[in-house]
Amino acid sequence: MERGLLFSVLLFCLGAFYSTNALAMPLGNIHITYWKNHHGQYTYFMVIKNTGPIAPEVTTPNSHTITNWQTFPPTQVPAGDKLLDDDENLVVFGLDTGRDDIIISNVLTLDTHSKFHGEEEPGVDDSDNDGTPNQTVAWHLPFDDSWGLNDTVKPGDWIAVMFTLSDEVKNFNSWVGGSDDAYIWNVQSTMLEDGFGIYDADNGLYLASILVRKIQAKKYYNF
Repeated sequence: MERGLLFSVLLFCLGAFYSTNALAMPLGNIHITYWKNHHGQYTYFMVIKNTGPIAPEVTTPNSHTITNWQTFPPTQVPAGDKLLDDDENLVVFGLDTGRDDIIISNVLTLDTHSKFHGEEEPGVDDSDNDGTPNQTVAWHLPFDDSWGLNDTVKPGDWIAVMFTLSDEVKNFNSWVGGSDDAYIWNVQSTMLEDGFGIYDADNGLYLASILVRKIQAKKYYNF
């Protein structure tokens, strides 16, 4: 991709940030633009700004359960009435494509000094109810103790990423996840993820809280 195009897209996304009221979207603002590349695939450019934190004293519904895709067949794990802390530092974010038949590639974090790592992975939803979860693209900090709070995206900061899809997708379910410390994954426990956060099933705690919302990507035609 030409440097001039990337610069133009970056200005477009940052302009969208500063033309909206940051307080209207708790925890994080996400803006995505995309274009059809020379290989017939679609390149997506995304900027996330941390506008947190979310409201305190929020809990999951009493009857809430999480699907454990690690078992066969998948099982439902109770996770009702669990506290979602006031977690202001972004530690994970991503997009659900709504499809299980799409190829995701070239997942990049544009800040070479960032510890955020992006990858394709199965999601928590199954849009067509065929037993196969949707494909998602997600960025997260390492699942160990090799990072600290300075590696997170703090309130007021932003991060830019890119990825490629084999087909055009205009609408996504996006999520941003926050934590108030550097502890979001217990390797000794059964760890699950859902629309509310990262859940330690053995100890019955959400170690990071997540907000999910629908988002529409804007097509960039000046290519």
